[in-house]
Amino acid sequence: MNPSHPAKLGGRFLRGRTLSTYVTWAAAAGVAVGTAAMIVVLSAFNGLEALVMETYASVHPDVTITSTEGGRFALSDRTASALPDLFPNGFYRMQEQKALLRSETREVLVNVVGIPADQWAQTPWMDSLTSAADLPFAHLHAAALGYGVGIQVGLLELSGREGLELLWPNGQPDLGIDVASHFARQRISPTRIFRVHPQVDQNTVVVDLATLQAWTGDARISAVHAWNVDDVETVQKRLSALDPTLVIQRPEDREAALFRVMKSEGLITTAILAFIVLLASLGLYSATVLLGMEKSSQRAILRAMGMSERHVRLSFWWSGLWVSGLGALIGWGIGGLLIAGQAHFGWVSLGTGYVVASYPVAYSWVQGLWVFGFVLLVGGLLSAWATQSLKTRMADLRGS
Repeated sequence: MNPSHPAKLGGRFLRGRTLSTYVTWAAAAGVAVGTAAMIVVLSAFNGLEALVMETYASVHPDVTITSTEGGRFALSDRTASALPDLFPNGFYRMQEQKALLRSETREVLVNVVGIPADQWAQTPWMDSLTSAADLPFAHLHAAALGYGVGIQVGLLELSGREGLELLWPNGQPDLGIDVASHFARQRISPTRIFRVHPQVDQNTVVVDLATLQAWTGDARISAVHAWNVDDVETVQKRLSALDPTLVIQRPEDREAALFRVMKSEGLITTAILAFIVLLASLGLYSATVLLGMEKSSQRAILRAMGMSERHVRLSFWWSGLWVSGLGALIGWGIGGLLIAGQAHFGWVSLGTGYVVASYPVAYSWVQGLWVFGFVLLVGGLLSAWATQSLKTRMADLRGS
């Protein structure tokens, strides 16, 4: 590089053991701390979001097909015949019905979910059974209870002989004072208890789809579920072409409010951290001004050698940019080491009762580059502001 190049001169101005040099390195330390804090906190948000997504991956399928009109719907023959091609890894239809679950002593409001019995194994709900039993009586209908439902009705271990009753309004017109005639009643026998997530466990009872449709007298479905879907966007386009009234929902769509809050908190925290980085970088302004004042004689010498005022200012601008870049690199390294340490050693633990033992973190190179670019931008702007006040006087040659 040309020795008179502003970048080269700017690096030389940072050498020495003067007051301005110490202030400059202190400013670099402030930038490093701010950068490291920003990267660590953003990685913590990434880890939390990934943990929530992983938790809900077993609650909601990759794809849920519902109707824009709401409620139950019927698939056209054309759409039904296209489903195996759209979801080669498997899918199933399901129907939901609100009901009252009664044991001999307790009553619980539940959501009865009808899934084809031969496809129960396809849902992750059944991957976490806490109890299972064979059904000894063929005249009873097998059912799977969420763990929370089982606790509420007093069932933790099953023999297959337990009997429960489901009730829901049958939609019949008023038949007089016989209140019981207003409700549909069905007997079930729990053969499985599963434990996935409180959102499911507390109110879910699974029965065979055909059985539930026969009980409700409604052959329509509430949704189509599919897991292991590779290209959701392509599926959405093909499905819209088949039936515009059908829409695809992903887990983040099913929990839109939760993820909206998380993203809002992430943006607010990022804005606060960006402001902190800006405050930490303000020391760079003072350091650049002080450096320019201490180097007044060197500036005069450069001007006497024929260098333009703009060239001299650009050299000091490069000094500030070098400090900002070095601080950002050091902060990036410190932040990366802290994140790696937390991921490997779990320094910040959450204690007992949580799904993970330590606070989750997830590093993102893209975010790291954005943070590095932001710090450089702030450093460049502050350095440009500081160098605007530098005015070289040839009289300063006498002090050299």
